[in-house]
Amino acid sequence: MDRRYELRVYLRNVHRKRTFRKMFAISEIIRLGPWCMHELSIALSLLDEVDAAAAREGVTHVASVRLRVGRLSGIACDALRFSWDLARAETVAADAALIIDEVPIALWCAACDRERAPRDGAGLTCSACGALAPSIVRGREIELVAMEVRA
Repeated sequence: MDRRYELRVYLRNVHRKRTFRKMFAISEIIRLGPWCMHELSIALSLLDEVDAAAAREGVTHVASVRLRVGRLSGIACDALRFSWDLARAETVAADAALIIDEVPIALWCAACDRERAPRDGAGLTCSACGALAPSIVRGREIELVAMEVRA
């Protein structure tokens, strides 16, 4: 049996037993291997937020979900998309597209007294003056930005 099909059947059963959803997801993720461990739990948590917001607003169908994901967040966007496709079955977001906006890294350079991008291949150094800039301003976040709904 195909692993993707097994996971889809498993998640359908988990959606029916929402109180045990995360506990079952953790055991399933371990079985699938480390390549989607983190991202599947994020997809399930994201669906919890989408379900809660949809219930609060009286929405029955979500068309798309937009995320902002920083480059230093530790999230593999392809694995998150794969996990989203599997986890969204039989939810208000069953047909929803996952739109991911990647956020570049931004550092605060004390020498320049400005926000700068890091120098390529040089770690946390300012791209303008080359000074060490260990204060990360952007690039670690994961934010649910918007949901597009259908009436």
